Amino acid sequence: MTIALNQHISPAVIELPASKSISHRAMMIEHMTPGCKLYHCSEAHDTKLMEHALVMLREQNQGVLDMQDAGTPARFLLALLAISEGKEFILTGTKRLQERPMADLINALRSLGASITALEHEDCLPLQIKGRALRGGEVSINTGQSSQFISALCLIAPSLMNGLDIHLQGNSVSASYIQMTTSIMRQFGVQVLSKPHCLSLPPASYTPREFTIEADWSSASFFFAMAIMLDECDICLRRLTQDSIQGDAYVVELAKDFGIETLFTEEGCTLRRTQPIDRHYTKQYEMTDYPDLAVPIIVACAETYPLVTFTGIAHLELKESKRISALQEGMSQVGIKLAYENEVLRCEGKADSQRKEITINTHQDHRIAMSMSLLALKGFRVTLQDADCVRKSFPDYFQQLHKLGFDIAD
Repeated sequence: MTIALNQHISPAVIELPASKSISHRAMMIEHMTPGCKLYHCSEAHDTKLMEHALVMLREQNQGVLDMQDAGTPARFLLALLAISEGKEFILTGTKRLQERPMADLINALRSLGASITALEHEDCLPLQIKGRALRGGEVSINTGQSSQFISALCLIAPSLMNGLDIHLQGNSVSASYIQMTTSIMRQFGVQVLSKPHCLSLPPASYTPREFTIEADWSSASFFFAMAIMLDECDICLRRLTQDSIQGDAYVVELAKDFGIETLFTEEGCTLRRTQPIDRHYTKQYEMTDYPDLAVPIIVACAETYPLVTFTGIAHLELKESKRISALQEGMSQVGIKLAYENEVLRCEGKADSQRKEITINTHQDHRIAMSMSLLALKGFRVTLQDADCVRKSFPDYFQQLHKLGFDIAD
């Protein structure tokens, strides 16, 4: 896939996908709650994998669930399989998914009595899970690697005989995603009590209801990054809501620092530049709670505001790719060095205007692919290897770029 900007960005109305983060959580609850009805569920590849796995779990007592590279569904399903009495499944995925952290969640579930057997390497996929009734009670878990572990435990906690008190240890990453989980659970009638370093979830039944999935703020972040890079912009993002439960809605506040105003209407929101910002603008952004937002904003700033620095991004190395490394490799193609030392990412050098053609190894990571496509705004003709990886979260991404005036060639 090759992306180039024809002349300039045209005003356009962008259709965003539904939030796959909300979809995954709502689908878990729907599986445990007969009578629920979900509307505007994500069509992303990750969500389709989740849907297929839940159908298998509903209709079969045993089998193999191959989650490919879908980290969130794999972690959520591990918890769900552990409490699915009479079911015996093998949970597996790609080589990269097998490398990604699972130990803290596995150990937490085992401490509750779950039957989980590692088939190759300890504490990694593939895993054999024999579902059984878990009494619940108390569990301690480290929060420093992935919020998905806590969300997975929260979602099954009301189904446990004694409920669950989850003691949170360490410095939390992506805390906004835990808040998203508990917010959705409350909307389905389940009580979640937040205490210092502890979530308490008494035994309960989810209340069946109709539930509409919001548009995805993580996908919107690429267009906010685009606005940050442009001298002028007029981009409408449909179906985004100002009172979102998604943490990445923080991008509205972040974009203000770069002179971008977000105007909300019943249709969604419009991005417009209200003032120019000096290229030498300096600020350090702490991104612990916004790992998905960090990737496109790093690319935007590296190209346009090189004195901006970032912290709280160490856990990016544990994602679909080693994202800090992938960003360093990608930006080096335009002559920019991303130096990461003492947990601070800073830019060194500036884009080489003599380079017109660049080829980006996406490492089959959707967020790397979409973020690196933004370099076309600065006159580069960007060839993305394995560009179809965007289907993981935003299948129509390139069609939406075309609306804005980008030339897209296979």
